[in-house]
Amino acid sequence: MDEIKLTEAEIRQRVIAFLLQKPNGNWHESKVDEKNTHEHGVDIKVIGGSRNSEYFYIECKGKSYAKSANSVNKEGWLVALGQLITRMETKRVIASGAKKGEPNRAYKYGLGLYWAGARTALYRIPREIAKTLNLYVFSVYEDGWVKQWSPRDFGKRYTEEDFKNTEADGET
Repeated sequence: MDEIKLTEAEIRQRVIAFLLQKPNGNWHESKVDEKNTHEHGVDIKVIGGSRNSEYFYIECKGKSYAKSANSVNKEGWLVALGQLITRMETKRVIASGAKKGEPNRAYKYGLGLYWAGARTALYRIPREIAKTLNLYVFSVYEDGWVKQWSPRDFGKRYTEEDFKNTEADGET
């Protein structure tokens, strides 16, 4: 089997395909806005979700193949998170009504990352922050397999095995 080069563009494509094929995901291919690597704005914007009025903004970082790759792959998520936060164009809390002050769940944010960076991000970002930001991680393993991690998964240590495709998961 040929090795997959997990560039930023490849990570974006894998995350988009994952969301569109997700059972009960209801994300719409016609409502995917993907930016090229050097364009300004969030890398992926998808509209749909369970209520057809949800927005998913995702910033992606590819695997580094440079000499300092180990460090870059573990810390690249910091750049992606910074870019995502500076591009948040919505109020993070509901302004009025019965749920005033609660996080606005119609807006989801994500990081599409090579698995090594995802592992570091999941451990280093506190669960409470991920919950408030409605932040998700999409990890992409060496073979291109994508796994989605929700806010409840943050603040924990994971092993490489946790990022691999296992038949027990039943996910694709």
